[in-house]
Amino acid sequence: MADDKELVPSEETLIEAFQSQLKSPPFWSSICGIVGFIAAVAGGILYLSIKDIQSFSLTVLIIGLLLLFIALVLSPRGIAMFLVGRQARFGTNILIMTLAFFIIIALLNFLFFRNFQRFDVTYTRFFSLAPQTVQILENLDVEIRANAFLVDGDGRRQQVEDILNEFSRNSSNFSYRFIDPELNRSVALTYNVTQFPAIVIENMEVGTFQAAFPASEQQLLTAVLVVTGVETKKVYILTGHKERASTRDLATGLIEPLGFDLALEGLLRDNYSVQALNLMQIREVPDDAAALVIAGPTQELDQAEYNALDSYLSSGGRLIVLLDPNSPQSFRDLISEWGIKTYTDTLADAGSSVAGHVLTPLMQRANGQFISTDLSGIGITSQIDVVFFPGATAIESTVLAQDIPPQTRFVPLAMTTQASWLETNVDNPRPDPELDLPGPFPVSSALEACAKIDAIPVRCQNNMPLTKIVAFGDSDFVSNEFYTSRDNSDLFLNSVNFLTDDYDLISIRPKVFPVRELVLTANQRDFIQWSSWFLPPTLLLIVAALIWWRRR
Repeated sequence: MADDKELVPSEETLIEAFQSQLKSPPFWSSICGIVGFIAAVAGGILYLSIKDIQSFSLTVLIIGLLLLFIALVLSPRGIAMFLVGRQARFGTNILIMTLAFFIIIALLNFLFFRNFQRFDVTYTRFFSLAPQTVQILENLDVEIRANAFLVDGDGRRQQVEDILNEFSRNSSNFSYRFIDPELNRSVALTYNVTQFPAIVIENMEVGTFQAAFPASEQQLLTAVLVVTGVETKKVYILTGHKERASTRDLATGLIEPLGFDLALEGLLRDNYSVQALNLMQIREVPDDAAALVIAGPTQELDQAEYNALDSYLSSGGRLIVLLDPNSPQSFRDLISEWGIKTYTDTLADAGSSVAGHVLTPLMQRANGQFISTDLSGIGITSQIDVVFFPGATAIESTVLAQDIPPQTRFVPLAMTTQASWLETNVDNPRPDPELDLPGPFPVSSALEACAKIDAIPVRCQNNMPLTKIVAFGDSDFVSNEFYTSRDNSDLFLNSVNFLTDDYDLISIRPKVFPVRELVLTANQRDFIQWSSWFLPPTLLLIVAALIWWRRR
């Protein structure tokens, strides 16, 4: 027992031992070495990775190096033994691997900085500029500057900077700057900015400027075109006959499935000025109309309206008309005078249709259902792969192909298959040889003419007004419900581009951002909830049990 008590150090002995350690140079050498090493590594990493605190990081790095030097001075023999010992070898290996890791990261960062690439991995390429926008920016030959007026701390700054940076990346002649309108009131007043946030696009050569807010691609591009002197073309949308129209709720921003909102927004993104046209109010189509859109009318034209549209077409007007089965007779007669025939029955296609919906013909390039651009000379469908038309009718020429007069050029754009027919009984769609006309049929057609179909045959001359019409046997395919599906939007917008002679715009555009929700039943929701709670731990326990059993 006495021997055991002698083995237990007294409290005074522990204090004396600690005091002796405090007086020992190797002890302080170890402390300085450990702290110095940590400070040197941390300071170096912060200096290389965070630019805003480089001064602080450099201070920490210098302090760490000084502490390492002090450790070496206090105990050179201990440092030497540490460097040649087993721990030193392991520490050296770790240090070398750590340094190699950061050197590789630094080299990759340098290479990516010198060869910057940006990838948009969203399904609809929502964060990419449209090819039309990129083309306009690349062709800028004057210096353009965007002046963004936002107060310090405005949460929208990052969004504005992202879109302006995209513009700047695609043109060396486009630059931008941020101005705090509260601190630089005189600068804001120079650009007539009294409310903010605001963005002003400025032509640096002539001094003209144009406001552009909110910071959307279309708004900025329109302002760029305005200050560079490029005129925005006007597309009019016919109203007053219960056509498809805007349904967006200004309070909630929600749109209805049968509305025309997304198509209108697509026209805006293609840099068109879109205006409604009611012929009851204005008895003629305005002279500045680059094109007129008639989308799914359900009421007849009166005689004055009919005459106004007929006069517009006769003077070289450009019309895109979307007529559903059983459309008003007056609209069908309007385009019939130019050689376009629309049916009243609904198309069915057993050879190519949306699964389970034989009354929704599916046009596929793989099936050869689009007319070749090389043959037609019309590029509307040149980059279209798949479109579909829910509840469509046929669009044909009023005369046989061999009887089309020289003043008229009729081109079918999209055809149904040989297994299609015009269905007279949509409640029970099945081919009836006695009642149903067999296909194939055009669902969309384009027409160019310098005179009506029944006029005296004449060869078109350059001085004669050229009328252009693109007709669709369906308006559902551009409704909000189906606009973003497949290439429906591109087919519609390409048709408008063809009518307005904007051939460079006929291309595949980035799709609008669709709302894509995961809809679950109550059982599916419960399965995901409980499986996420218990399945991972259960799997880990099973794996652990298997490993224990094998090593047992």
